[in-house]
Amino acid sequence: MKRTARYRWTLGGALGVLAFAVGIQFVDPIREEAAPRPPHLSALFPEVLPGWQVRDLPLGATEYQSEVVSRVLNYDDVLYREYRRGEVRFAVYVAYWGAGRMPVRLVASHTPDRCWTENGWQCTAMRFDERIPLGDGMSAPGDWRRFRDPNGDTMYVIFWHLIDGEVHDYGERFNAVPHPLEWWKDAIDQAMHGSREQYFVRLTANVPLESLWHEPGIRSVVDRLRELGLAAKMER
Repeated sequence: MKRTARYRWTLGGALGVLAFAVGIQFVDPIREEAAPRPPHLSALFPEVLPGWQVRDLPLGATEYQSEVVSRVLNYDDVLYREYRRGEVRFAVYVAYWGAGRMPVRLVASHTPDRCWTENGWQCTAMRFDERIPLGDGMSAPGDWRRFRDPNGDTMYVIFWHLIDGEVHDYGERFNAVPHPLEWWKDAIDQAMHGSREQYFVRLTANVPLESLWHEPGIRSVVDRLRELGLAAKMER
């Protein structure tokens, strides 16, 4: 009898957890009233850079793919701007979500670790707690990767995820699959308090990024990241 009662309690607890998990899945991620800033990213980063060709890139290879990306990411503002000089290509990508727009766990599931590898890219090297020169100081820690695309070309990337001005810690791991504990923590936090303001920032280049920091033009682009709150705390 005791064993049966214990089994029922265990089964009931498991079903309760399962019901909560299912319920979280049906929480409308945009049910809250979004309170974004006006579009601001395009004006923040220079549209003209002496010695460099500047253009805004689409989010997908086709118009349809760009529309799909826009629907999935559900951002309030986005910028994907490339600076090119000869064979050297450097790009800054920033997506912004106002408070109440998107749960952290959904934004965190769209890093290069997942999205690029699902599209045939291969990560060949990674570093964590990576900092870059920013103004007179250094940036907050980011995640650095070296990828090889399906054509065999190399791309260097560093990315940050800011939540209310604080850098989201993805841990020292390759995040093709979100960390289950962090997923649950955000699911509970979002259900109780709503979503917070977020930025996802990504810098990419077809040459090692550190080789570009001495370029005055590129530094003038990167230094604008301070205005998003990306400087190390001691520098703010």
